[in-house]
Amino acid sequence: MIVIENGPKRVALAVDEVVGKQEVVIKSLGDWLGKVRGVAGGAILGDGTVGIILDLDAIIGREGYGLAA
Repeated sequence: MIVIENGPKRVALAVDEVVGKQEVVIKSLGDWLGKVRGVAGGAILGDGTVGIILDLDAIIGREGYGLAA
């Protein structure tokens, strides 16, 4: 579990593995996937795989109707 927080709101995300910390350049996912709430973009990692970049503000629900308890 990874706990993320935005102000007073906290959410725990279940993860399979923590790979580590990386600096990446976020790329747009195009018109179709670019509109998925909670996804900010993607990045090509050092080993050539694609990683999805999460939009934590959208996941937590900055508007006040998110998943936080």
